[in-house]
Amino acid sequence: MIWPPRRGASGEKRGFGKLYPPRFEYHAPSSLDEALSLLDRLGEDGKVLAGGQSLIPLMKLRFAAPAALVDINRVPGLDQITEEGGGLRIGALVRHKACERSQVLRGRFGVLHDVAPLISDPIVRNLGTVAGSLAHADPQGDWASALLAAGAALAESAP
Repeated sequence: MIWPPRRGASGEKRGFGKLYPPRFEYHAPSSLDEALSLLDRLGEDGKVLAGGQSLIPLMKLRFAAPAALVDINRVPGLDQITEEGGGLRIGALVRHKACERSQVLRGRFGVLHDVAPLISDPIVRNLGTVAGSLAHADPQGDWASALLAAGAALAESAP
C-alpha cells in the first residue's frame, strides 16, 4: 500500500497507488558457476531470486531495491534433498512442499518432514524455499527452529 493515497488534479482521492518494485536487471544463469560468478561481480547490488516469497514483497514495498536479481530457478540440481556423508543436503531451490513429499526426510529426519506442512500457508509452501526462509529469517517459515531442534549445521556456497 502506498500512503498517502494518490490524488487527482482537483485533489480528490484516486485510490491507492499500485505496488511496483523499482527497476532492476534480471539475470537467469543456467549453471551454479555462472550464478556465483554473477553474484560475485554484482556484489551487494545483486540478490538471489528463488521462490520470491520474501524478496518480492519487500521490493514491491520498496523496503528492498536491489539493482539486479539473479534468478537461480534454471540452475540444475538445486532442487534436491539428499543424504550425504551421514548428513542431509537441502538444495537452495527445495520448496517447502517438496519437504512434505520427501522420502529422505521421512526416516532419520522425520522432524523436518513433520514440520513442513505447518510452514505458513499453501501458496508459500508451494513457491517458497527452505533456503529463502532461512536467508530472510522469515517468521512464517519455522525452519530455523526445526533445524535447531534437529541439531543441524548450515553450509552455503557463496562468492
